[in-house]
Amino acid sequence: FEVKIIEFATVGDSHQRNAHQHVLKVGFATEGSSLFLGATDESVCFESNGDYVHNKTRSKACFPFGNSQGTVIGVVLNLDPSSPNSNTISLFKDGVRLSQPQALPESLRGKALFPAITYKNVTTHVNFGTDILSPLPFKCRMLQDAAASDVVVTKPADGKCEVVFPVGLPDEGTFDRLDQFLEKNPKFTEISDRMILDWAEKSGVARQRGYGPNSRSSFDKPEKGFGIKEMDDDSVRRAILTIAPMQARSYVVMEVKGNLMEDERKALLSRWKDPMFKKIADVVVGEPTAEYKRRVQDMVLRDKQAKAEKAWEARKVEKARQKQIAQKKKEAEKARQKMLKLAKKKAEEAKKKAEEAAKKKAEDAKKKAEGENEGEAAEKKDEEMKEEGAKEEGAAKEEEKEEDEEEDEAQEEPEEPEEPMPKETLTPEEKKLCFRPSLVKDLAAVVLSTNFTKFTLPKKEEGFDEIRYEWAAGPKAEQYLKQWILDKKVNSRVEELKPSNWSREKLQSWQKVVAIWQKKQQDYKAASSKKMAERASRKAMREREAVKAAAVAAAKAKLEEKKEQDGQPDEKQAEAAAKQAEAAAKQAEAAEAARKKAEEEVEKENAEIEAEEEAEASFKTLDIFGAEDVLDVGGGLPLCKEFQPEDWTLMGLLFELNLLIHAFVHDVNDPERPGIHLNHLAFYYKKYFSKELRPKDFGVESLQQVVELVGDKILYLDEKEVLGTQLDGEFESYNVFPKLIELARRDRRLRADLGEESAILKFSSNAGKGQGSYGPARGGGGGGKVGAKGAGFEGLAPRFRPYGGGGKGGGKFQKW
Repeated sequence: FEVKIIEFATVGDSHQRNAHQHVLKVGFATEGSSLFLGATDESVCFESNGDYVHNKTRSKACFPFGNSQGTVIGVVLNLDPSSPNSNTISLFKDGVRLSQPQALPESLRGKALFPAITYKNVTTHVNFGTDILSPLPFKCRMLQDAAASDVVVTKPADGKCEVVFPVGLPDEGTFDRLDQFLEKNPKFTEISDRMILDWAEKSGVARQRGYGPNSRSSFDKPEKGFGIKEMDDDSVRRAILTIAPMQARSYVVMEVKGNLMEDERKALLSRWKDPMFKKIADVVVGEPTAEYKRRVQDMVLRDKQAKAEKAWEARKVEKARQKQIAQKKKEAEKARQKMLKLAKKKAEEAKKKAEEAAKKKAEDAKKKAEGENEGEAAEKKDEEMKEEGAKEEGAAKEEEKEEDEEEDEAQEEPEEPEEPMPKETLTPEEKKLCFRPSLVKDLAAVVLSTNFTKFTLPKKEEGFDEIRYEWAAGPKAEQYLKQWILDKKVNSRVEELKPSNWSREKLQSWQKVVAIWQKKQQDYKAASSKKMAERASRKAMREREAVKAAAVAAAKAKLEEKKEQDGQPDEKQAEAAAKQAEAAAKQAEAAEAARKKAEEEVEKENAEIEAEEEAEASFKTLDIFGAEDVLDVGGGLPLCKEFQPEDWTLMGLLFELNLLIHAFVHDVNDPERPGIHLNHLAFYYKKYFSKELRPKDFGVESLQQVVELVGDKILYLDEKEVLGTQLDGEFESYNVFPKLIELARRDRRLRADLGEESAILKFSSNAGKGQGSYGPARGGGGGGKVGAKGAGFEGLAPRFRPYGGGGKGGGKFQKW
């Protein structure tokens, strides 16, 4: 057959990453081969760069071709057993041979081969007819002129093509089941977003996130990110769905969400109106077959084994690297020690030679003095030098021998046994798996949560010619879907949920009540401070009056003493003494009055203190839930008098979680949604209160611990981890909340006094922080009058107050 190049096209600017080159592949493929020639062992081709390609293996066959318009490329398949070039493929350009005959791969011999082309940015005209466009240097039949015995015509068994619509639940084997179907039915062509990405990858189209296993947010509708308008806005997908019904092929249309929704199923079915297509719904819902379970377990084991082998290879490489590093360190240390030893040896030899030279010099001098024959002395000296040289040579050889022995010993150190390749097996939990787990889900979380309640199974009335149930049969599949939706309602969050006015009104009402309680606590603390200050002032005054009275008594006694000493006074002295006595009497009378007044004040204060102590004692033994008025539980004491910032925060959070539970049920208005699943508590908390719920801010690690911390006697989690409350949703009285918090505060204090460290709350400064926060402003201040610098409490507003700053020198509480 022949392929004529009509024109070239350019997609995108030449400087863009997706400005594609022109590609043309011509060759042959089996009926079930991939559309990309040379990608599998089911096809073979010549590529326009001159490569001969089969099963992704390339070899250079000819010069590049297909780079000019009007060129006619001829492909010759020789299956004539009598020909020396039997079972070969040759390439021609404008009737001139471009390549030597290339051997037909063994995997294609004896099979029916279809002429095929793969092209990119090229417009072509394919000629199968009897008239050849560019004559060859030898006679050769065109495909249309081939003998009937040399060709095979394939048709669907019943004269129809099939269009299969797989219907399966998200993350329950959808795409794995599709792969299994395609393995058994290779004649089908998959139409899906997954396949579009696969085609793009094989076409060399760059994608922002690449094509790795975790490069997409979902399998059903992965984000495109090609940087090509027609690819990113789904124009290519729409074009495929428009062109595919014009081709007499069998297709499998994979849409996880679309095939589960009646309206979208009808829209897809409307594209396949031609009677040559048999439209089949392949329902894969329920418990899988034993065959599929075995397939899942095989895939899980294969993935597990591959992961283990990859880790094993990494350990081997790291071990070899560490061994090499250790060997280099050892060699370097050995060389250093050898240098040190050599330097030491040279120093010792130099010292020894110097000593021997001095010794010989002295001996020579002595012998000379004794008249020894000079010739004999020289001869003797030479002999001694020879002996010393021999000794030194022997010592050096001995040292070299010792070093070699040490090196041999080092080399003979036993190596650690090599770690064998791990052989993975399935755990008991993995053997129970029905579906293969994956980090990438079939549907994005938002798409699933906003659509799963509308999922239905297909019916013939929608336009299907046949409905197949692969796993559970009709009624069982319907029941399975119903139960699946019920479970999802518990586990999935309602993305489109909007807080109602009911919840906002309850929250505002609560905030006003909290402001009253906080004001009462503030007034109580201010009154207590004022009373203590007045008592201190009166005590100081009494002490001054007592000093004054003592002084008056002393003066009176002195006057009496002087009167006795002076004897009989004269008239003037008597008059003066009388005046002094009168003044002293008045002072004494005033002092006595002051004393009596002080005694009365002390008696009154003692009565007040006794009453306060009785009230305090009663407060400590108070029946908290028996108190009718939380603003005055006895003696004018408010129940919240000892509340600290963390107590206000806990009380606010306790109310918010109770309100959240009732508001969710009220606003979602669905009896099949019993409450908030623990996994989505933070999501709804932020939606209703516009602030984050972070466990670490409350000194714990999980939301479950937050629930237990706030109100384990009121809030609870059922067996499905749905949050519930024992409190009524109408909130006729808010008094139960401070009572619960006071009870918890007393319990924590008791446990802390017993040395239980976990009883001490450790909140961060962000606990309860958002649009506002409960409780008085956090800050320093060491007491003093209300309003004075250092006061820990300022004016309170009905709305939450932000933490921070209550007085000069304030800081953030990190631990209470």
